[in-house]
Amino acid sequence: MILNLMGFVFHFFMGRVLGPSSYGVLGALMSLLFLLIVPTVTIQTTLTKFVSELNAEKQYGKIKYLLTSMLKTFSVISIIGLMVYTLLSESIASFLHIPVTPVLIFGGFLVFALLLPISRGVMQGLQWFKNLGINMAFEGISKVIIGIVLVMIGLGVNGAAYAIFIAFMISFFITYFPLKKILEHKIEKYSLKPVYTYLLPVTLTLLLLTSFYSIDILLVKHFFDPVSAGHYAAVSLIGKTVFFATIAITQVMFPKVSELYKQKKPHKKLLTKSLFLISLIGIPICIVYFFIPELVVKIFFGSEYLDAANLLWKFAVFMLMFSFTYTIAMYNLSINRLKFLFVLLLFSITEALTIWFYHTSLLQIVTLLMGLGFAMSITMFLTTLSRKNE
Repeated sequence: MILNLMGFVFHFFMGRVLGPSSYGVLGALMSLLFLLIVPTVTIQTTLTKFVSELNAEKQYGKIKYLLTSMLKTFSVISIIGLMVYTLLSESIASFLHIPVTPVLIFGGFLVFALLLPISRGVMQGLQWFKNLGINMAFEGISKVIIGIVLVMIGLGVNGAAYAIFIAFMISFFITYFPLKKILEHKIEKYSLKPVYTYLLPVTLTLLLLTSFYSIDILLVKHFFDPVSAGHYAAVSLIGKTVFFATIAITQVMFPKVSELYKQKKPHKKLLTKSLFLISLIGIPICIVYFFIPELVVKIFFGSEYLDAANLLWKFAVFMLMFSFTYTIAMYNLSINRLKFLFVLLLFSITEALTIWFYHTSLLQIVTLLMGLGFAMSITMFLTTLSRKNE
């Protein structure tokens, strides 16, 4: 939650200092970033599951082998990925109508973006939530401090991009200290085939989920003028407070459900409790955004963004529905159910096609998103809770 809070502080500062047009560039780049880091979240989620199962059996030597092997493998993959991204950077900048320099800077974080989730996945699977929280909080705080300094000295959007890269890099190196406890154990070989097999459905799940709250910003940046895109990016970020304020609940639920499933104990109540907690946090936020949207936008981003205040409550409701969907999807993954992927695929394709053909105004886009969010969350809820525990 501290990491996400610092993320909002970072964006609120950038929105005020850079202005709508330049902030639209940053917003588009951040949406691109969300799609690029899908593999990183995939790695963390996968390792969380397998480490939690090994932890249940106290097999720390195998956890060490899993940690070191994944670090070696993804060091190579990250370098290859950086090379490919660099080759595509000009095409990406052209589609989004933005300078190529910040696109290239964002590519610099890719190496550590594939390595940091490995360390964090092990800590999350071990349920070392204190160490994990400290590391994530450090990332958020350092990003804010470095970002403010670099932008204030005149680097603009490039400074914001550098801040994100540097914060990620430092956070990776300091994960070594808590993980020393695992590295002290004698290594035990462990078959990685199930790990890589599990990566595929996790990658697809997170890619579909991430695209659902990222593709809209990229398409708005493509179809609308820079100022309108900046307004939409600002409202989108404020609306995402619902999701980022509740995602910690899902991160704690996932390894606990996975461990209970491994031990053949009941686990469905953890899902219903998680959804209840998300409602307790998300619904009040939506109510506030409904009654005082202008004040909220003015406080966070300033008067330059007030033209889009009428979009805020609808986007917040969309993100609340998405939060429910995200949690249900993570629950299914933790107990090896994969049929929900067809639901996510259907709605992701529908969202992209709907925005592509119907984008006469920002209000139309947000209204469509809210409707799709309701339909997707209800479908996921009914198809998941109707099944008995296995």
